[in-house]
Amino acid sequence: MEQYRKMYARSVDDPASFWSEVAGQFYWKEPPQKDSFLEYNFDPNVDAVKIRWMQGAVTNVCYNVLDRHVANGLGDKVAFFW
Repeated sequence: MEQYRKMYARSVDDPASFWSEVAGQFYWKEPPQKDSFLEYNFDPNVDAVKIRWMQGAVTNVCYNVLDRHVANGLGDKVAFFW
């Protein structure tokens, strides 16, 4: 639980760095850029409420979920038990 609390605190205190590290574990055709990783506004008096993540980044979900594991020699392993 202590590890969770530390991770949560980091995700709140420095979300771009935290989620950039998580995103680094995946395949990206165009990786997210740290300077445009997160943009948000929760105050409707300032501007429209918005949350934007990883603008301009491009990935392939199928590759991340399945294809990369096959490419790493795990094609004969069960991917999911129902």
